[in-house]
Amino acid sequence: MHSRNHSKSCRKNKKHCRFGFPKPPINRTTITRPRPPPAEQSDDENGSEERDYASVAKEQLQKVWDLLNDSNQSFETITQLLNQANMTYEEYEKHIEALSTSSLIVMERRPQDCWVNGYNPMLLRAWNANMDIQFILNPYSCIMYMLSYISKSEHEMSDYLKRVIKDSTHDNLSDRECMKQVMNAYSKNREVSAQEAVARTCSLKLKSSSRSVIFIPTDDNAVKMSLPMRYLQTMDDDMENVWMTGLPDKYKARPNRTEFENMCMAEFASKYRIVYGGQTKGKNVLPLQKNMGHIQKRTRGKPAVIRFARFSQEKHPEKFYGTLLKLYLPFRRDEQLKSTRFPTYESFYAFASVKLQGTDELQRVFNIVNENREKYEKHNEAIEKAIEDFEQNGPIEDAWTTLAPANELIRLESIMEREPTDPNEVNEQEDIPEYTASTSVSNTAMPLMEAAQLNHAQIRKMYQSLNQTQASIFYAVRDWCKRCVSGENPQPFLYFLNGGAGVGKSHVIKSIYAEASKILRRLPCMREHTDISQPTVLLTAFTGTAAFNISGKTLHCLLKLPRSLKPPYQGLGNSLDEMRADLSNAHILIIDEISMVSKQLFAYVNWRLQQIKGNQKPFGGLSILAVGDFFQLPPLGRAKPLCVYEDHVLDFWKDHFQIITLTQIMRQRDDLAYAELLNRLRVKQKHKKLTDADKCMLEAVIRSSPEECPIDALHIYATNKEVDSHNSKAISSRFSDIINLDAHDYKKDPRTGEMKRQAVPLKGDKRDLIDTLQIAIGARVMLTRNIDVEDGLVNGTFGNVAIITAHTRGGVPVVQSVGLYLDNVTAGQKHRNKAPDGDDNIVYIERSEEPLKKKGTVRRQFPMKLAFACTIHKVQGMTTDCAVVSLKHIFESGMAYVALSRTTTLSGLHITDFDEKKIFCDPVISASLENMTKADFQNIQPILHIVQNSKMNSALKIIHHNTEGLECHLDDLKCHHELLLADVLCLTETHLSGSAVPAYLQLDGYTMYRRNRHASYTNYIHLANKNGGGVAIYVKNSFQVSPLMISTRKHHFEEQYN
Repeated sequence: MHSRNHSKSCRKNKKHCRFGFPKPPINRTTITRPRPPPAEQSDDENGSEERDYASVAKEQLQKVWDLLNDSNQSFETITQLLNQANMTYEEYEKHIEALSTSSLIVMERRPQDCWVNGYNPMLLRAWNANMDIQFILNPYSCIMYMLSYISKSEHEMSDYLKRVIKDSTHDNLSDRECMKQVMNAYSKNREVSAQEAVARTCSLKLKSSSRSVIFIPTDDNAVKMSLPMRYLQTMDDDMENVWMTGLPDKYKARPNRTEFENMCMAEFASKYRIVYGGQTKGKNVLPLQKNMGHIQKRTRGKPAVIRFARFSQEKHPEKFYGTLLKLYLPFRRDEQLKSTRFPTYESFYAFASVKLQGTDELQRVFNIVNENREKYEKHNEAIEKAIEDFEQNGPIEDAWTTLAPANELIRLESIMEREPTDPNEVNEQEDIPEYTASTSVSNTAMPLMEAAQLNHAQIRKMYQSLNQTQASIFYAVRDWCKRCVSGENPQPFLYFLNGGAGVGKSHVIKSIYAEASKILRRLPCMREHTDISQPTVLLTAFTGTAAFNISGKTLHCLLKLPRSLKPPYQGLGNSLDEMRADLSNAHILIIDEISMVSKQLFAYVNWRLQQIKGNQKPFGGLSILAVGDFFQLPPLGRAKPLCVYEDHVLDFWKDHFQIITLTQIMRQRDDLAYAELLNRLRVKQKHKKLTDADKCMLEAVIRSSPEECPIDALHIYATNKEVDSHNSKAISSRFSDIINLDAHDYKKDPRTGEMKRQAVPLKGDKRDLIDTLQIAIGARVMLTRNIDVEDGLVNGTFGNVAIITAHTRGGVPVVQSVGLYLDNVTAGQKHRNKAPDGDDNIVYIERSEEPLKKKGTVRRQFPMKLAFACTIHKVQGMTTDCAVVSLKHIFESGMAYVALSRTTTLSGLHITDFDEKKIFCDPVISASLENMTKADFQNIQPILHIVQNSKMNSALKIIHHNTEGLECHLDDLKCHHELLLADVLCLTETHLSGSAVPAYLQLDGYTMYRRNRHASYTNYIHLANKNGGGVAIYVKNSFQVSPLMISTRKHHFEEQYN
């Protein structure tokens, strides 16, 4: 029931009440209609009279309105009301109808019911809630109101895009990067109505139709599609008919049968469908003339709804009448729609007469057209008038509210009653978080996966620097990719690339990623899609630091894995379609730091990929390259690494993966002795003693006390207790202006549901953001969360505090952000330039928000902690010039090796609390790796394996190779691990010219013989002058050979053995 006191919302747009209250009382339900104009009056005269009559009616009804709005008045009957207004009932009805601009239902009401919504007594008892029923007579209005209601505007998407644009402007991004961020946000998010959100959540159909819809092109110059390329390539050059036939062509070629002769194109399209392929052999299929195909009558459901382009009768009369004639006048040739006497569509429609097949009488064209049009364009005039009104006046404001004005009024009044906010005080208000239960799966859009772009020269240098073992897996993956592109559908590979620190595992990852991505771009699916940004090779790692080092993503971020990996498996839900689209072209998954991946996590990766790919093969049919060193730290929680089989634990490793081991040190080449020492420490058993030589090397860097170590070096300990103690002492002794930053903890009030800030921080878990952060300008800190993996702001990023920014709230200073100078100068590019006239090298970190373990609590704190020292677990994967390592509280295998292998040289290492018993590996890991299936690359590098066979040492080895240009590929040839094993190396397509042999083309240990293209075709000038061609032969100096000329003028070599 509507209140008698009209609110501001009611009077919006200068109306008394835009919701129509009070409703007019009336003795019987009436349908009002606009008054028809008198036939004898002109439009101007009629319009003037209507305006005058409406003005009088409005003036008289205003008296009734005022009486109904008067709270002091009360009327039992309509007669009492009208008597006081000095009006008869007949006059009252005429006045109501005079104000009607369209057909409208006025419900039967007594004066005391004029403030009551429309309702049904029986439904009201069943519904037992507010009801507001309104009848709508105009079909277009019904559609308009319903669509406006279900698609009521929501503002979250607009706000989200504004926030993305605002953030990108603060991140000092280029216009290109800014647009990429906006595009990614827009493509991954969409503004929807509440109704659609419910339908999608409940997997309900968003659209269901009992009829098909078909579009009929009627324009004289309609768009045509050419024949497929395979047909065009077989056609003669002088053929002009290269277009596919459309619906109008098929209509004109309809069967020569009685029922089709007088059938218009609208009826043809609505009642018959075009069939192809095997459907042409179905029941009741009819062939079209001129081999145009086949048709079949629609039997399921009703005839199809036709759609066509609509043109304005005033602006484009020829197109308007041409559309009518083509749709509703039977014809077989376009010439039948015009004549010499009536050369335009408009004149033909208005004045022409035609004789239809089977009739002897002439019929007017407009009669035939209008008769057929009536069947397919019911309510056409009303809809066109509504469309015209829409184009002129725009959409109806709040059109959906017409269905439920009372409900809308309540909503709007609630908004109006809110206390107004001063825009100038927005920054003064405390930003209180809204508590939401932590979701198990991240709903954020997957970031763009783009590895660092390398130029062609860099990539070639990278390939050339691969050692023999690295090259073997590189060429194995390369060969697999080429087989995929050629359509062989090879079985997925599952490789484990094993090796200690510094053997070039990351180098192999980058090489394989570059080559595999380049080859897999030629896949058929990539050629068909215009969006080639979807990756074919996925780069991932367990930690953010490792992921950033290879320009990849963390496994949790890439696959949207839940925080808790406990069973049962949690599917992707509504994110599945998005993930399938993002990873639709993925063929290879590379996982770095595999030693830190637990068996639970690995199982989740397998199940997630199976769900995304819709394939029950291991890992959804993707090929996996796992990279790491199981002699380093095991997964958190002292879980067994993947390579160690356990009977009671689900295993996806033992029966699937093949091992390739890298042994040649690549990182510490400047300190080879130190690198070799680390390799021995890596596999040292606990019961074995160090050799005297190894002891001697380590004794040179052992320090008896911490005071002998450099104070600014990173200190590495086994336990958090040691780290916290060192950090507290370091900041207290070096800085005086120390700031304590308490966490902002919020707890949900059970009475009001509001989040309230706690006076002091709650006691958090060791995995939560820190309770109180101690910092000072110049202090060493480390990030403890993955803020932006793509930008290098990851858990384990080190830096120095440069600036602390704050603002005042209620007279109290509040720290807003902490600016850092990061050790990695390439990280944090998006988070710079956030202070006016600030240092461009400072990266600004703001508070992060996370739910605490205690239900109903949320914490906001800077995701960092002091880092004068850190644990061994934090430094895995890191390289530094100088470090102090304490072995005092080492408690598991691999810890000492990880700590000792962080520096690039032995001179940069300082060891305290040395105990050689603390340096040991897990013997179970050694046995497990030894029992793993070795990857077989004999087919990839056959010559290497032949040479390694002692029985083949004395055999003559001749290799033939197409160089596609010797000069540009000479460096590749010198770095190749197989070609230079040849005794005789025969090269074709050398593309050499001139008679002299440049010195740089010589190979050490070989003698070169060559013949260029022009010298081989002296009798064929046209062949001699072409580019390319040419041969060269390199023969080992241990063989004596001489060129031999024969009568065919071809060059041969006769071998003379010693």
